[in-house]
Amino acid sequence: MSLGNRLRGARKHAGYTQKYLAQKIGAKHNSVSNWENGLNMPDPVTIESICKVLDITPNYLLMGDELGASDSIGEKLNFLEMELLRKYRSLDKNARGAVNALLGYYYELMAEKHPAPAAEYAEPAAHAFEVVQGRISLQSVAAGTGTHLDEDSFEPITLKKTSLTQKALFYVPVSGNSMEPKYYDGDVLAVEDAPVGYGEIGVFTLDGAGYVKIRGKSELVSLNEDYAPIPMNDDIICNGRVAGIVNPAWILG
Repeated sequence: MSLGNRLRGARKHAGYTQKYLAQKIGAKHNSVSNWENGLNMPDPVTIESICKVLDITPNYLLMGDELGASDSIGEKLNFLEMELLRKYRSLDKNARGAVNALLGYYYELMAEKHPAPAAEYAEPAAHAFEVVQGRISLQSVAAGTGTHLDEDSFEPITLKKTSLTQKALFYVPVSGNSMEPKYYDGDVLAVEDAPVGYGEIGVFTLDGAGYVKIRGKSELVSLNEDYAPIPMNDDIICNGRVAGIVNPAWILG
């Protein structure tokens, strides 16, 4: 059963119409219909509001409560953990392998607060593959209502050299859900130094806020229809064209 079907069942069990539920959580009148029909998904904050109104758990809404009240080690999952698990389960075998590799790397990195003897943790003589140096924004770019993208707030990043990373001008995390289902909250985008034409996706700064959007004729457009277009003006800055999503396994430090 999908999230939309579980939401529909819980809403009907509570005796609410789609319009009434939307009013209770402060959403647009057609949002509940879109969620129930699988056209898009509510964001994490909205999911919490839905669960409070319908008296259900996020665990049930996201995963059908298949984990019960706890995970395999008996600890109750928080909302972020359930979101991560939901996203992980939607990945294919190769993508899951990349996530596992990245988690393993950071697990080993954080396992000990103090470094072990040098002989045990000696660095290899060289990488088994080529690497590239880049820079990543410490501030996310909004797939939503806008976040500040400060040109001075970047830090160095080392990545595996690929056809994508070798042409990137910089990297930036995504915040929000307005570009779903193409880009999700938490994705890291590679941005290349190229103009963004009509219908292409780029990173823009407008009135001090950073966005990842589709460039329209006179507005910035989202893929998620819950977000209205943003009118452009002469002050808009195009920071580059989105070249693709960075595989987490490529990020080396």
